[in-house]
Amino acid sequence: MAKKIEDLPKLTLVIPLKRPDKPKKRNVRIFTPTCGCGREAEWEVYDHLEPHCDSCKNEALTSTIKPFYRPIGGFDDAS
Repeated sequence: MAKKIEDLPKLTLVIPLKRPDKPKKRNVRIFTPTCGCGREAEWEVYDHLEPHCDSCKNEALTSTIKPFYRPIGGFDDAS
């Protein structure tokens, strides 16, 4: 505590920090691909295998040129 007004700049700011909790064990995959709209992806669409949710995949299929699509987790998937 400062006794004089001149002592105020000499004080150091102390911010108490809470220790982070231990991470909980998860029984699910840590990485889940997400669609551009933010939902969890279920399909790979186009030649470069963009992750899409079900409704965005259906929207992509309405184009005149039908894109390639498949469910995530095909034969050449590393997971």
